[in-house]
Amino acid sequence: MKKILYFLLLFLSFTSYSATQRIELMGMVCAFCAQGIEKNLQDIEGVSNVYINLDNYFVVIESKNTAGISNEKIRNIIIDAGYDVNKIEIISESVEDIRKKYEKK
Repeated sequence: MKKILYFLLLFLSFTSYSATQRIELMGMVCAFCAQGIEKNLQDIEGVSNVYINLDNYFVVIESKNTAGISNEKIRNIIIDAGYDVNKIEIISESVEDIRKKYEKK
């Protein structure tokens, strides 16, 4: 039993956790808009995945660490690209889960 607990603790210590942030924005109306935002967000150090949903006006980014990317940094990048940020929140779903959920429709 002790060996199982040690193995479990060792496994958990090597497992990396990530943060997923959902950003609601205004002004993004076409694929060209989405492409520019996606490129700018993927260029942030620490971002591992980005999903953009044009129909529902949101962006989801996943970072390589649990802290996520600062809201100020995200807001500045999106505003500099010419769009308005309504809300930024940390969510429990991964980018892949959200992508699957919305691309089924």
